[in-house]
This record gives sequence, structure tokens and C-alpha cells, in this order.
Amino acid sequence: MHEKFSTCYASKFGVGNCPLKKQVMLSAEENAKRKGFSSDPVGDKDAEVESGILQKYKGRLLVLASGECALHCRFCFRRNIRQKKIDGLPQKLAKILKRDKTIKEVILSGGDPLMLSDGELGSLFNAIPKNLNIRIHSRIPVAMPKRFSPSLWRLFKRLGSRLIFVAHANHPGELDGKSKKIFEHLRECKATVLNQSVLLKGVNDSAKILAELSEKLFSQGVLPYYLHQLDRAQGTAHFEVSQKRAKAIFAELKELLPGYLVPRFVKETKGKKSKTWVG
Repeated sequence: MHEKFSTCYASKFGVGNCPLKKQVMLSAEENAKRKGFSSDPVGDKDAEVESGILQKYKGRLLVLASGECALHCRFCFRRNIRQKKIDGLPQKLAKILKRDKTIKEVILSGGDPLMLSDGELGSLFNAIPKNLNIRIHSRIPVAMPKRFSPSLWRLFKRLGSRLIFVAHANHPGELDGKSKKIFEHLRECKATVLNQSVLLKGVNDSAKILAELSEKLFSQGVLPYYLHQLDRAQGTAHFEVSQKRAKAIFAELKELLPGYLVPRFVKETKGKKSKTWVG
């Protein structure tokens, strides 16, 4: 975990084999080298069109806005990439968007894009034409709620319905009153609020837990979006759920929930132009 910001998330830890703690604490199992696991499992390097700017999908640009995170999740597919801060990123982004009129959405990822200062975020937003949507992927609502400053809310309010905010919560224990207030405020800004999770052994590999997560998200005004099969980054094999078991869990999950609360179960395959649906 990021030492400066670990207290809020750590306060949610339970006793014993806590699924939240397992996500962020170092394990000796990370040292095991496993066949089929690599440093770049989803092909980020091959998709790079400019330093820190990727194009994997038609009509969308992916910007690795920050190399920092509030949590250093041990299952992260970018855990082996040591990205430094990229100088002139807004200018590079503006130049690409001026040239390529097929882009309809800019996705800010990382690391975590909300680890940027409000000024840095504002510069990125200003580089994106007002007819394009902006999607932000972030763990900050469950990891560092104090990051949502008045000036950040002003930036989000300016974006309005252009903003798609995708939270990353993997377990119902990550959600609390603070996350609920953040999601309520995002909706007040007219943002679309979604969540994506990763299926993780020993964390949420249970239809019951995943159903509870979907229901708790919905109670906080968030729609489940994706459930990801683990991206096979070297050092993460101990989190992997076999595809056979994963499909069985997902089949049971569909029986427990109404259709609108069932996330799309997907995996990302290097070189593919879209997510691959599982099961």
C-alpha cells in the first residue's frame, strides 16, 4: 500500500484471513515464476501510439495519466511496469485528438489518474474537446476518499454528463458511508457511475460475495459493469481462479441476481480489439 494513504483502507480490515488485506499485502507467492504469466499480459506496449497514450480499441484512447496509486494491489496487471511521470502529456494528447477525428472517448487510467493534482487533471480535461466523453478508472473512492476536494468536484461538475466514472471495488467490505457519499456526489455532477471488479482467489471467488457486492453497489447508486478474469501478470498466479470454476461461479451469480445487477464477465486478450466475453 502507499504508506501515506493506507490508513483509510486498512481501517476496513477484518481479523484473520481478511479478503481486503490479501489484495494489498505482500506475499512470498509473488516470487513464483509461472508459465503463461508475463510483465505485459494485455499488450500495453504494442498499443502505444505516444508515450503514455495507447489505442487498443476503435474510437477510444487510453491515457496512462499517472504512475502512482493509493493502493498497490498485488494482482495489478501493470504491477511490473515502472512508469514515470510523462512530461507534456496534455499537449501530446491534444495533438493526437486534433489529428484523429474518429476518437469519441478518452479513458484516463494508470496507476490511478486521481493521484494527479487538480491542476494536472484540469490540464488533461482542457486538452480533450468538449464533444468527447471522458472515462476515469479509479480505486480512490474506496482507498482515499479525502482526495475528493472541493476543487476536484468543481472539475467534475464542469464535465457533467461527459464523465463516466468507473470505480474499482472487488469486495463488499470495501464500500462504506464515505464511498456512498462520493458516488452520490458524482451522480449530482451528472456523471455515469459504474464499477468493475477482478475475480480473485481467496477474495471474491464466491457467487454469494459477488452478489452482495452488486447489491451493495446498487444501494450506493453504482451499476456493476465488468467482472474481469485475472490478467496474467507475472507474480499474480496465486490470485487466479481457473476458467472452469470461474464459469461455474458466474453461472450461479446469474441465478442470484436480476439481470441489471449482473456484470459482464470478460477477459482481455493481448492483440484483441475488444474484451472477450467469458461463458
